[in-house]
Amino acid sequence: MLAVIGVLSLTGCVSTILAHKIVAPPNKSGIKPMFSDMPVLKHAPDAFAETWVVPIATPRADIAVASIEPGDYGFQYDLRIDHPGENPSISHFNAYWRKASEVTRYPASKGTVILLHGFLQDRRSVTPWAVRLAQAGFRCVVLDLRGQGKSTGKHISFGVFESRDVSAVIDDLGRRGWDVSRVGLLGVSYGASTALLTAGNDARIKTVVAFEPFASAERAVPELMRAVFSREAGGVSDKQFAAAHEKQARVAGFDWVDADIPAALQRTKAPVLFLHGEADVWLSPEHSRTLFGVAPSGSKLEIVPKANHVTLPLQIAPFEAEVVGWFESAMRP
Repeated sequence: MLAVIGVLSLTGCVSTILAHKIVAPPNKSGIKPMFSDMPVLKHAPDAFAETWVVPIATPRADIAVASIEPGDYGFQYDLRIDHPGENPSISHFNAYWRKASEVTRYPASKGTVILLHGFLQDRRSVTPWAVRLAQAGFRCVVLDLRGQGKSTGKHISFGVFESRDVSAVIDDLGRRGWDVSRVGLLGVSYGASTALLTAGNDARIKTVVAFEPFASAERAVPELMRAVFSREAGGVSDKQFAAAHEKQARVAGFDWVDADIPAALQRTKAPVLFLHGEADVWLSPEHSRTLFGVAPSGSKLEIVPKANHVTLPLQIAPFEAEVVGWFESAMRP
């Protein structure tokens, strides 16, 4: 993604090129989604009861959607994490769930939960959480955010377009006969920030579970790139990142005021469960601390020891009782 920066930094064009790169659709970058080759994610579509596309008119995109119905999936999940030093790593990762066609479905649901993946991921990455919530009785939807996975879209927008897409998906679910009076959102990283923006603009959202969100793109992009692309991004100055930030909105056609996540939190009544890894160097826990400071009454913040940006959202066993209970409480009729 940033291979050209070293050369361009000598020309003064780096902020323009960087702006275009940052808002370009990840599924056109040639970079594989994270964990896409893992058997767990290859197995994910087995849980999909139905797949369809929701067309978005402005800006034009087709959003790929899949449903995971409440029922008994025989869910088994085995994730082991080693902590050899400050940076935890995955030593074993496997999971099992029944195919949608083999699931004994429950007669009713506890409400609708939509799950939103992170950057350079797709709907498969949040499917294990969706299966766990479906087994707990929730009717779940996973979708590919615009410009990622199987969804189309010319640009990404740090949640501006994406939050509107989520509301359009909720509209579509309502037309399909789903109960959208009680909607919960679970998001990871980019998806978590999108979920928070959605909650600020859509009163149907009753609660959010936010794994490691960013509080602002201006802070997040340099932090993330310097952590993940340290060699390439190390040559980009704060001034160049700031200039690129101003240009990104013009390139993609949105306004930064519409990406103001703290402002969105001050508009919503939906309580938020924030979960952030103490060892997260991609997006510092300070992002969640900042957001929690302006979150609605009833929100909760947990900084998880020995968890980083990769390992935290993959952990289900330590948090499943709390997450299920959170949705049950907030979405009770």
